[in-house]
Amino acid sequence: MRLLQTVKKILESYSIVITTSLLLGMFFSSSIAFLAPYSTPALSVIFFIIALQVDLKQIIEYFKDFRLIAIVTSLMLIVFPFVIYYLTNWLYPDLALAFLILAAMPTAMAAALVAGVIGGRPSLALVFTVVTSLLAPVTVPLVIQFAAGTTVAVNSIDIFLSLGKVIFIPFIVAEILKWLWPKAVGIIEPSFKSVSMVLLGLIFMSTVALQADAIFSDLSGGILVYLVGLFILFIGLHLIGYFAVFWRDQRDRLTVTVCLTYMNFILALYLAQNFFNQPNIVVPIILTVLPWSILVIPFKFLVKKLNFFPVQ
Repeated sequence: MRLLQTVKKILESYSIVITTSLLLGMFFSSSIAFLAPYSTPALSVIFFIIALQVDLKQIIEYFKDFRLIAIVTSLMLIVFPFVIYYLTNWLYPDLALAFLILAAMPTAMAAALVAGVIGGRPSLALVFTVVTSLLAPVTVPLVIQFAAGTTVAVNSIDIFLSLGKVIFIPFIVAEILKWLWPKAVGIIEPSFKSVSMVLLGLIFMSTVALQADAIFSDLSGGILVYLVGLFILFIGLHLIGYFAVFWRDQRDRLTVTVCLTYMNFILALYLAQNFFNQPNIVVPIILTVLPWSILVIPFKFLVKKLNFFPVQ
């Protein structure tokens, strides 16, 4: 029994799963690359599990504050991606498309957890996760088309269909299952996190395996440039997110900061690998895992210890 509990804790540890996947993908790429075609069904199952955990009634309740939802969602999915793309294209063009893809992504499911840790509102973060995820199949291809369509080939219809397949269908099926067999869903719920983390690791590992040669060849300096750019991006997103909704209370502002910054980078990896499979696009998105994981620590410290952003 203890062994099973230990295995479950390991499988549910984000840092262990991501680190292991990164190392396996880099050093055993030839043996792992065959898993890449399974990233689509794996991502679909992840969104299916997310949908099983979502209470649509609670989501609908938050739409009473439609103004906040509409403004923040528009900023996250439309305004900020354009601003980040054009600014990056001016400063360092090689990273422009990678940063555009990242900025256009919906909020990650983990945002609700992070929001709770730093004093935000987890329930509001979950609302943004669901709303941005359901809108992403429409907004992502349009944003990429209008922002970068003149510099890269963008098949908006294929991107829409691909994202719709991994987001819309799982959400619909999950709602049907919750309606037909709610007790069965409750029984299997304890396994959701473990399964999600294993599938996330599979997607990350297979993508790293396909880009292993590019990662090793860039170790001399290219990766350092990518990392500096990514940390600047994420620090900027923290600041922009906090001040973007200046009229709200501190808890809402912290929540919006988290939702803007902690995007679904696994979905970004899936999109880049399938439609923009170039090292200068895929590798920076792979490296996103570092600022994504690390910066939450100083952010939490600033909020809780230094009281820079006091929670009311």
